[in-house]
Amino acid sequence: MNNAEFQNSPSGRLVPTVAGQMAFVPNPLPPKLDYANLVMPIAHSMQALGELNAAGRAMANPLLVIRPLQRREALLSSSMEGTYTTANALVLAEADVDLAVDSSTIEVRNYIRAFEAANRMRLELPISNRLIKETHRLLLEGVPSDRGAHKRPGEFKDQQNFIGGRNRQIESARFIPPPPREAEDAMAELERFVNRQDPNGMPPIVEAALMHYQFETIHPFSDGNGRVGRILIPIFLMQAGILESPLLYISPAVEGRKDDYVDLMLAVSRDGAWTPWITFFLEMVINACNATSATIAELEIVRQDFRQRILDAAGSARLMTIVDELFVSPVISIPRIAEAVSVTYTAARNMVDRLLELEILDEVDGTSNPKLFICWKIVDLSEGRPTTTPNGPPTT
Repeated sequence: MNNAEFQNSPSGRLVPTVAGQMAFVPNPLPPKLDYANLVMPIAHSMQALGELNAAGRAMANPLLVIRPLQRREALLSSSMEGTYTTANALVLAEADVDLAVDSSTIEVRNYIRAFEAANRMRLELPISNRLIKETHRLLLEGVPSDRGAHKRPGEFKDQQNFIGGRNRQIESARFIPPPPREAEDAMAELERFVNRQDPNGMPPIVEAALMHYQFETIHPFSDGNGRVGRILIPIFLMQAGILESPLLYISPAVEGRKDDYVDLMLAVSRDGAWTPWITFFLEMVINACNATSATIAELEIVRQDFRQRILDAAGSARLMTIVDELFVSPVISIPRIAEAVSVTYTAARNMVDRLLELEILDEVDGTSNPKLFICWKIVDLSEGRPTTTPNGPPTT
């Protein structure tokens, strides 16, 4: 890390750490902000959130869109940290098909589980280090040792970490976050900021931008900081009451601008450049809201298409129920259908045959006991692919 770039930072201080290096410790929040240049970005982001909330309220069952959105967020947020899998592998992992689960897919599946747990915990806990640690524990639960299980799941780091660096050498790191003791103190300060009694008129959407910068700069865990930090954004906004349901996911908006995302946070640490970072963050919120609204529209088109196919074939209301279940989990089995709609195995088998005929389901190759079936159109939406092509696995 180039110490000279951070020596006179208004946003923090340098402290000595391992290997003769210096680490950056951010000042406690809040900083002094230039609200004059943030008025319009704040207004536009709040308008976008309001429209997203309205779209969520208009849905009969928000779960039909939340799970595909979570799946896309998990895929993209994980890929930003170098963990890659596919939507079809992920939905098989969600169905607990061990044969289809590799290490990367476990990590991405864990992202969904960690998010859902954080969403439940926020109803009982404040945004606290307890909630954050448990989210991190679930994110790395069951991950093989070479992929993060040795990285203290659910515990703050006990060794100095760093960002960048050729050949994983701290001497060439682009940024060195606080050492373990200072990081723990900084996280305690962050917890106090998020839960302070008097926000002094600061809009929650601005608080979210500050919180995200602070968390990522502290980098409190040995691994998984980026993913936990992005999970916390909608969790905080829901707890603050400006996001009504878990429909906002930031990774699709950030994916194409990762360099800006990183560079603008570094500029805060170096120069105290809060306004460009907050403006960027609010722009990403707006883009994420717009992307979610578009996905909601796409999902509704697909759902209505499936329902119309069933109506045209004089299908039963139970087939409609199964179709809705596919939006929550695109992989399904005959025993699960039998349980979901309270019919016999034979009746469920007949329903699957109808859905195969209507090109809503396809068989999953190589599965048995139970045989699995998948809806490719919904899987495609999780990867952001168009759904106008015939139902079937994507070609490569």
